[in-house]
Amino acid sequence: MANVIEYIKESYIELTEKVTWPTWRELQSSAILVLVAAIIIAMVILGMDQIIAYLLKAFYSSLT
Repeated sequence: MANVIEYIKESYIELTEKVTWPTWRELQSSAILVLVAAIIIAMVILGMDQIIAYLLKAFYSSLT
């Protein structure tokens, strides 16, 4: 049990004194970058889905 308490104390010290936290401006910049990347990836996946749906529809309609 003493090891667990020591681990928690050391973790707290590391988080409060040794970790370099980003500034509010850096955090906003990173959040915007992640949002833009997520939107771009979603649009690429949407485009691929639409193309595959079109190709499958054309393929199945040619069978009948």
